[in-house]
Order: sequence, then structure tokens, then C-alpha cells
Amino acid sequence: MLPILAPYADETTVSWCGRVARFHTGLTCADFLELMRISQLDVMDLSDYAVERLSKLTGVSETQILRCGTQKAGERLLTYNGEIFGSTFITRGFTTYCPACLLDDATEEAHGDRVGRFSWMLDPVRMCPRHGIYLTRRKNLGYFERFQNMDKVAPSDQELSDQVAVAEAASVSPLQMYVGGRLLGAVGPGGMDAQRIDQAARACEMLGVYRVHGAHTDIDDLTIQQWDEAGSVGMEAVSQGAEGIYQLLEEIVQKATVEKRWGGPQSALGGVYKWLQFNTSKQDPGPIKDVVRDFIIDHMPVEPGTVLFGATVLQRKRHTVTTLSKVSGVHRKTLNRALVLTGLLAGGNPAEFESRRTFNADDGEALAHRITNSTPIKKIPDYLNCNRTQAQMMVKNGILNKLGNDPSIIGGLLSNVANDDLDDFLARFRRAGQPVASAGDGMADVIAASEIARVPVADIVALVLAGRLPRVETGAEELRFKSVFVDPENVRMVSEAEVAGHGLSPKNVSDLIGLKLLAIDLLRVNRDTDGELFLNASTITNARGTVRYCYAKEEVERFCEKYVKLQDLAAEHGIVTRTMGLKLSKAGIEPIMEFKSLQAKVFRRKDL
Repeated sequence: MLPILAPYADETTVSWCGRVARFHTGLTCADFLELMRISQLDVMDLSDYAVERLSKLTGVSETQILRCGTQKAGERLLTYNGEIFGSTFITRGFTTYCPACLLDDATEEAHGDRVGRFSWMLDPVRMCPRHGIYLTRRKNLGYFERFQNMDKVAPSDQELSDQVAVAEAASVSPLQMYVGGRLLGAVGPGGMDAQRIDQAARACEMLGVYRVHGAHTDIDDLTIQQWDEAGSVGMEAVSQGAEGIYQLLEEIVQKATVEKRWGGPQSALGGVYKWLQFNTSKQDPGPIKDVVRDFIIDHMPVEPGTVLFGATVLQRKRHTVTTLSKVSGVHRKTLNRALVLTGLLAGGNPAEFESRRTFNADDGEALAHRITNSTPIKKIPDYLNCNRTQAQMMVKNGILNKLGNDPSIIGGLLSNVANDDLDDFLARFRRAGQPVASAGDGMADVIAASEIARVPVADIVALVLAGRLPRVETGAEELRFKSVFVDPENVRMVSEAEVAGHGLSPKNVSDLIGLKLLAIDLLRVNRDTDGELFLNASTITNARGTVRYCYAKEEVERFCEKYVKLQDLAAEHGIVTRTMGLKLSKAGIEPIMEFKSLQAKVFRRKDL
């Protein structure tokens, strides 16, 4: 057929065939195709027969004809310009057009032909970039409208004018630009280009719509404008890959939680979950299902064996208090308190659990295991082969830790000590010694050594674990706590050295100042007229709770510089004590405390 009438850029096969029919034969498109023995279905599907036949008839190359529409690429799959996508990516069941474009065709085309645009048939394309308005899209009245002959499916010019008058202004969305560019060979975000174009677009739209309108919105009632907005919101997340999708999903879940919907992943993610789990469209959603599956497993309590988006969950990653209680058999209140106190539920309320909060499943199950495999303090003596007092002192001094690790816990399961901790303590305690068949000369088990050296058992244990004792032996393992032998003399010497390392003892200070021990105690608790203590002391508390006072050498020197005994003052002036006492009395200078309290007279040097 001459002259050759080539299709316009973006023109559909149906539209081009209609123009060819009118130009060369004066027939309608349907009659022309029937005359040429080409079915309408072959034209819509661009079958190889139709492409070859039309090319020979019109002189237009097959490559140009293939630009007018899609071809089948398998079950529920189509292809266009090297891209393969699901059949629902093309809106065969809808009639879509720009009323302004069709009105322009009436004046711009030689015969007033209406030109159908291929891009109008793409599901994510919803606005006309030429006129800056939203397209008109409606459901087809019947199967016959799938042919999308604009002369048949679009209304009269008057109705088109009315539609233009009320059309809503719009700009091309990022998703529409991406779809159009990719079909022409442009490169987009890597994560989106790595999947089918329809999968990328649908992921953007579905995630966006439930982010904007809520997890449980009815998407059947949404307008073309709302879908356009949803695609833009979703693409902002999807173009960033898994990280961006995770953030958007968290926002969907957070909003659903505020609405107090909670019943697992379906309740939290609503339509996103249903779309991927039930897949009523029978179209492969692509990589998005793997990302959402990972998100659910990473954030929600999903049991192993659950089939999620077509794949079986092999390992649980998250627990709630309720699910962990069900698995472990530990009461929810006990678990919640333990989880809060150990930091697995940071910032939680130990007295009231939150059913929606989740935590690491491995850590939670490990904690539950410790709880169910633990020993009450009163039964630790049987476990370790010690007495109850010694067990209590080791717990009190932090050598053995309660499950709850909170001093305020005095009863219940959380006051127990995990068996793993008891075993670990025994192993570390025994590793500190040299294995022997029997205790050497002068050696005794820790309990006996405590009585000999007058040092609490817990303090001796601490010295052993810290490697502070020069001689430690380990006997038969069945003796457990009593299998570790120490030298009581070593214990006493090291313990005294520990105290000495903190400062001078009251006896040392008494000897240096020349006052009795009782006087040292009085100077420690009484204050001078300036409000300061006469002597400042630090404290050392042993495992029994016994408090010992120590004095820094500098503190004693300060006292001697600030205060002086009557005897020392008399010696400084080369007179007898009685004479010095009379001189001070006549001058009205009083001692810092009464003689009967300190058993000595002590004066302030500044008063002299």
C-alpha cells in the first residue's frame, strides 16, 4: 500500500490499523482487518502472523510495528522492547485516554482520526505530560472494548470537552517517569531495574497505598489520583532498596499499632500481607516478597514451619513475652520482669508487660533456659557443697548473681542462681589451683581456712578468683566447693595487706598521734567549729559486712598540722606540761574536746 503510512511514536497497533484502513480503503478498522484476514485478537496480541502480514501489506518494518504494542512471552506474561512483564501491567480491562489529546487529534489529523496511545494502556501511567492533567480511566463495558478503538470506546467530542473542563491538573509522577524511561531503555535505581518492570511498579504502588491510607484500607475504592500519590510515596522507599522498604514497613506497622490492631503480621501489615500471602492475581510479585518476609521475621514473632509468602520459615528470630512463655513454660510475669531487668526489653515496665513488644528470640530463649534451669539460694549449699551462710554471702558480694541481677529481688524464681553460672563458678574456682591428690602441709579448704585466718569465706573466694594467693591447690572434683585448698597464713597476710593498701589502720593512727583508739574513733565522728570532721576516714567492708576504717597518711599529717597535744606543745616550748596547761587556761584557750572524752588535751594551733 502506497504511500507508506507509518505509525506514530507511542501509537497503538489498533489505532494505526484504523488510520491505514481509512486512508487506503475507506473502511473501518474492523472491516479492513476482516478483509485482510487478520483477527482483532492477533492485532491486540501482535502475533507473529499479524506482524508479518501487516508489514507486507503496509510496507512498514516489523520493528516499527512491534513498537505499537506488546507480544505474549509465556503464561500471563507479555514483552515490549526487551522488557518482560505480567499481563496485568497492561490495562486491557479498562478504557484509558486523555480527553484533551483526543480533541487535539480531531483538528490535527487529516481525517480527524483519534489516535490511541500505547502509554495509556500502562497501569502506572495516569497523567498526560502534554496537557498536565490526569487521564480518564474507567472499567470496560464488556469484552468487546478490549480492542480499544478510540472511535468506539471514547465519548463524543462534547463529552470530551466537558471532561477537559473538570480535569484535575497534575505533574508526571516519579513512578510514571521511571516506567516510561525504562521501556525506552533508560537506566533507573538498581534495586528496581533488577526486577521486572511490573514487579517494581506494583511494589511501589502497594507499599505506598498502605503507607498513605493505612494498612487496612480498601484499595478498590481509591481514585486514580490516590494511586498516583501512592506510587510516588512507595517509589521513594523502593528505590532505596531493602533499607528504604524496611523504614516504610515500620511506619505502616506503627500506624496500625496506634489503631490498636494486633493479631500478628496480617494485622500489622494488613493489605501488604494479604497481597503477598494470598496472591489472588496469580502474578509473581518479585523480590518484594523476600524483603517483606525478612522484615516480618526480623520484627515479629513467627513460628518455625510457618509458610510465609510461599516459603517456609526455618528459624524464629523474635519473641513476645506471650510466645516465649508458651514455648518455655515460664510464667509471663516472671519472664517480663526478667526481660526488663536484663535489658532485653529496655525501658519496659517490670510489673506490666506489653503484648506487642518483641525481642531477640535466641537471647530470650537463653534467658528462659537459665530461669528453668536454676537453683534457689537455699539449695545452693547442696549444689556446691557449702553452707547456706556462705552461699548467701557469695550472692550478696556478687560472686554469684541472681537471675534478676537486682538486689531488691528477695524471692521468686528471679532470686535463683542459674545452674550454668554455678557450674561456671566452680570451674573457674578449681582452675585457680594446682591439682593434688591431697591437701599439702598447712593447707585447708576455704571454709576451714576462713575460721583459722578470721577472714570471711567470700573474701577468700574473691582472692582465689583474682589470683592473689600464692598457694592454691585443687583436690577431688566431687568435693566441689571444698575441693579448693588455701594456706590460712597466706590468706591472713594478703587480707591484711589489702586493708593496708587503703590507708592507715586506727591502731597505726593511734601510735602516730599518741592518742588512744577510743580517741581516734571520737575524732572520726565529731566535727570542729568550722563544720569539718577532725579526722576523715575511708571504709572497707568485708564479705560479712564488717566495716573497717582507714586513714590516708596525708589526712593524719593534716591533723598534726592543725592540732597539737598539750604534752607536745609543752615540749616545743621547753616547759613542763603543767605550766603550759596553766598558761593556756589563763589565756582562755580551750581544748577541742573534754579531757574525759579523749583522755588527753588537744588544742587548735590557730588558737595559740
